[in-house]
Amino acid sequence: MVFPRAVVLACSGLATWACVAQHDTLLLAQDEHYVMGDAGEDPSPDLNAYEAFNSPLGGDSVRTCGEHPCIGWVEDLYPNGGLKHRGYYDGGKLTVYKNFHPNGSIEREFKGIDAVKCVLRTWHANGNPRSETRYAEGAAYQYEDHYVNGQLRYAEERHRSEPCFTRMELYAADGKPISLLRKGGGKLEFEQEEFHPGGALKCKGASRFVPARMDTQRFGTWSYFDTNGIKVREEDYVDGKIHASRTF
Repeated sequence: MVFPRAVVLACSGLATWACVAQHDTLLLAQDEHYVMGDAGEDPSPDLNAYEAFNSPLGGDSVRTCGEHPCIGWVEDLYPNGGLKHRGYYDGGKLTVYKNFHPNGSIEREFKGIDAVKCVLRTWHANGNPRSETRYAEGAAYQYEDHYVNGQLRYAEERHRSEPCFTRMELYAADGKPISLLRKGGGKLEFEQEEFHPGGALKCKGASRFVPARMDTQRFGTWSYFDTNGIKVREEDYVDGKIHASRTF
């Protein structure tokens, strides 16, 4: 189970949403080119199958050993004898476990942090981190994933009580940022930045989540820059709409 990937369309002239999950490629302007790295292949179905026994993440199946629900440590092997899965079962439900790639490297690890929190970490077959998802009471609130080379690709964090994000970051293969959203100074306020290919700042400004509208509106002054870092335009926003615009 992974967090939905979401992005903010900060400088595209479209509405700014911090509460709606979207595919991250929607962020990239059609006339610009970002070099995205290798995100790796999805885990094989047989390794994902164990999540059915993981009740903290919504699994509702019970694993049996013989005629009874499994209790204690259980190991599964690949046909060549290599370790595939090792987990501790309580009444047929997983409480902690590790899966392994066919080459022997760890593929994922799930464990509890306390009575209500748990974490799922996964790795690429080359040993580099793939993802980390943190849960509270069965709901994911933090997620990040990495390219095959280990470079951070995407990270997000949800607000604990409102249906919006407090952090969303997307990076190109070279580590340069593409888009950033982070918590701002006020309640439900965010600072946003979008970058040209190569890492030069493209625009920046603030937005505010409005629960009554279930969306995020820009406010204050947004600044726009060319690839040389020179400011080319400013826009003043009131209630999510452009109130004034200046070019330089």
